[in-house]
Amino acid sequence: MLNHLCILGCGHFQLEIGNAVATEGWPDVLSAVFPARCGRPPLQWEELRALLSEGCTQVVVLGKSCLAGLDGTTPADFPPVRLMFQKQCFYQVAAPGLVDEAITRGGYLMTPGWLKEWRGHLADLGFTPEQASLFFQDFARELVLFDTGVNLEVEAQLKALSNAVGLPATRIAVGLDHVRLLLARVVLEWQLDNERLNGREMARRHRRELADHLSVMDMLARLAKSQQESDAINAIEELFRMFFAPAIWYCLRVEHGQPVMDLQISDDLRSAVQQLNSNWRWTPSGQGFLLRLLRGDQLLGVIVVDQLAFPENRERYLNLALAMTGVCALAIENARARKRLVEAEKMASLGVLVAGMAHEINTPVGVGLVAASTLQGQTKLLAQRFAERLMTQSDLHVYLDAVMAEAGLICSNLERIAQLIDVFHQVVIDGKQLAKQRLRIKVCIENVIASLGDLLPADRISVRIRCDDELEIESFFSDWASIFTNLITNSVRHGFKGRDHGMIDMVVATRDGQLMVDYGDDGIGLSTEVQARIFDPFFTTDMQHGMGLGMHLVYNIVTHKFGGVI
Repeated sequence: MLNHLCILGCGHFQLEIGNAVATEGWPDVLSAVFPARCGRPPLQWEELRALLSEGCTQVVVLGKSCLAGLDGTTPADFPPVRLMFQKQCFYQVAAPGLVDEAITRGGYLMTPGWLKEWRGHLADLGFTPEQASLFFQDFARELVLFDTGVNLEVEAQLKALSNAVGLPATRIAVGLDHVRLLLARVVLEWQLDNERLNGREMARRHRRELADHLSVMDMLARLAKSQQESDAINAIEELFRMFFAPAIWYCLRVEHGQPVMDLQISDDLRSAVQQLNSNWRWTPSGQGFLLRLLRGDQLLGVIVVDQLAFPENRERYLNLALAMTGVCALAIENARARKRLVEAEKMASLGVLVAGMAHEINTPVGVGLVAASTLQGQTKLLAQRFAERLMTQSDLHVYLDAVMAEAGLICSNLERIAQLIDVFHQVVIDGKQLAKQRLRIKVCIENVIASLGDLLPADRISVRIRCDDELEIESFFSDWASIFTNLITNSVRHGFKGRDHGMIDMVVATRDGQLMVDYGDDGIGLSTEVQARIFDPFFTTDMQHGMGLGMHLVYNIVTHKFGGVI
């Protein structure tokens, strides 16, 4: 449902406020009118309640003496209310200078809306048109109409009123510009508040997603290092307790395809486990779930999670748990394989694979965190300028453009993380062969550069790509993204370390039916020792900022997967 800003104004200014809102075309702004009685008696909250529309998230009330009765606390069931007291009611439609000058001349001020119903207003005062002249002439020298152009019959109406009260009439054309500017400021302030709230919520959601990914990857590394099945189960329990905080947790081992009930488990849960014939089901209490740990068709165990601390989140918890069961089953299977096998090669390979996965995810996670931090800083700066009344419309446009750019950067890197995890899941857990696709190398490189964001500042690092825009190959996009990501980040982190500027040059072309990629930078270069070991796993020249797997991954992709040479 669309959130709305509700602007409430006096009946004398109803035509101006309504026409200004319609002219601006704000889809999320509604206007309503309260009775015009100039504070006799003042407005009450219950009168305003009847004017609120569904979806109203903020209320702005314009007026002067009529608002005197609203000084108390806003009712609890009201949306936030902003009372905009006017020093002079006619400041809503005309510049203060014009209004003050007319008052000084002894003018009786009117709007087209008041003039349209002038006979009724005289009747409310207890006069007939014939009796009103003495009353008006006692305190006014002339009638002054601020013509906003919303009533086409004002000329005839003004003449009739002038004749009735015996006062000359002045018509000042002010149009709707003043009221539009007044309302535009109100609407922009409301939209800014919404943008700030949305920005904070988006940043919070992205931080939570990034934290979930990082936590999962950390636990994956622990699971991969488990040498015994008991260690793997303990790590799985820690993972489940950390994410779901259940009061009851079991991991039942399986023998001959059936769960072994050798734990102190309640009768209702025991029965539910015995009847489990799918990958999952809810527990009898409805406050947890049962999961089967499968590797292919082999049942390795059953996890029981019950009495969740926050059962209202059970759907989200279940989806996250299902995403982890394959990795948990893999950890248990590898622990059993290590126990059976003399050689530890399989576990060592898995450890390198998981570490490589963590290395691959490290770059988009870092870029996403930098973008989120930048977005937070820009929001704080804009809020400060707004608080100091220095914010301009240009500032807001710049901020919104920056929000779109940083949010796009965060989303693209989260998508990159999701793609990496999906590839990891398909290849390592499900054992599937990825399908090749047609891709353009230059587009791939440009996407990698865009995803790196501030890690590749354009004012410090220049990148030249010499590649035919139409050059297409049939390959794996994720592998080429990994190659160029690792090459570029190696240049930035190692080649340009301690330098203010750097140049990266790439030439991509086909020659004799083969794809040739020539990558270089003008960095500090490689010593003979580093050249000899650059493709070794876990070799790095900077232990504080590197895992030593980037070029090893590139080497494996180019030589083993592509059958090429580097």
